[in-house]
Amino acid sequence: MFRAYGEGRYGEALEVAREAWGHFPEKETRTAYWVACLLCRVGNPDQALRVLQGARARGHWWGEALLRGDPDLEPLGGRPGFTALVEGCREAERRAKASARPAVLVLRPKGAGPHPLLLAFHARGGSAEECTPYFQPAQALGWAVALPQGTQLHGEGMYTWDDPDQAERGAAWAYNHVLRTGGGGKGASRACRGLPGRGARDPAGSRRDADPLPRLPRHRPGRRWLEEALGAAPGAARRGARGWILTGEKDFRMERVRDFRNQLVRSGVSCELEVVPGLGHEVPEGFQGRLAPALEFGAGR
Repeated sequence: MFRAYGEGRYGEALEVAREAWGHFPEKETRTAYWVACLLCRVGNPDQALRVLQGARARGHWWGEALLRGDPDLEPLGGRPGFTALVEGCREAERRAKASARPAVLVLRPKGAGPHPLLLAFHARGGSAEECTPYFQPAQALGWAVALPQGTQLHGEGMYTWDDPDQAERGAAWAYNHVLRTGGGGKGASRACRGLPGRGARDPAGSRRDADPLPRLPRHRPGRRWLEEALGAAPGAARRGARGWILTGEKDFRMERVRDFRNQLVRSGVSCELEVVPGLGHEVPEGFQGRLAPALEFGAGR
C-alpha cells in the first residue's frame, strides 16, 4: 500500500487499505484513516468523511493535529460534519494524553549473560507491541531487547516521538527501567552503563538519579535534527560508535539518508548503508534475516 501511495497509484493503494480494514477490525483506527486519506486522494471526500464518522461512532479517535494537518485530508476541511468529528475526538484525545505513561517491553535472552542491549524504537504512529516481531531474532541471538513506547499520541494506539523533550524523557525512562529491573540480567545493565549522556526524568520532567542515556537529536525550527546528529558524530567516532542504516531504493528520503551516511563516514564513524532495490518507505520482507549481520557489525564483532 505505501509503495503504491508513494508512486501515486492511489486507487491501487485504496484497494489494499480496504482489504486491511476488513481483515483487521482491531486496527480500525489506522485502517479507517488510511481508507479515508486515499478516498480523498481519488476524489471522494464525502465518502472519506463517512468512513471516519463511522469509525468514530465505534469508539475510535484521531488527534486534532492529525485530522487538520494531514494534506491528504485537506478536502474535508470545509465539509459539514468534519468540525463535529474533530470536536468529538478532542475530548478522547485529552483523556488519553492525560493518562499516558511511558512504557517499555523487554525481551530477555536466555542465560545469565552478560548480554548486550538493543533499544528498538517503534515507528511514528506505531507501538512497542507492533514492532516486537521485527526484533525478536535479536533475543534469540543473545541480546536483551528493550522496546520503548512513546507517551505522545496522534490517535488511538498511535504513538509518536514528535516532541523531542518528551521523547527524550520517555526514552530515558525506558532505558533506566531496564537498569533498575535487570531486564536482560546483569549483563544488560553493564551494557547500558557503558553509554554516555544524561540522566533520566520522569514523565512530569523532574530529574531522577539514574544512569545516563545518550542525548537524542532535537528538531528545532531552522535546524534539522540530522545536523545536530552530525555535530555529535566526531565524539561518537572517538568512542567507537558504529552504524548500520537500511533504506529503500524508492524511499522519498533515500538521497538524504545516503548523504547522512556519507557525512558520518567522513566524521570517522564506521557506518554501513544497505539500499533495498524496489523498496519504498517501509519495512522490507525478510527484515529479521538482515538483523543478525547488522547487530554483528554494530557491535564491532
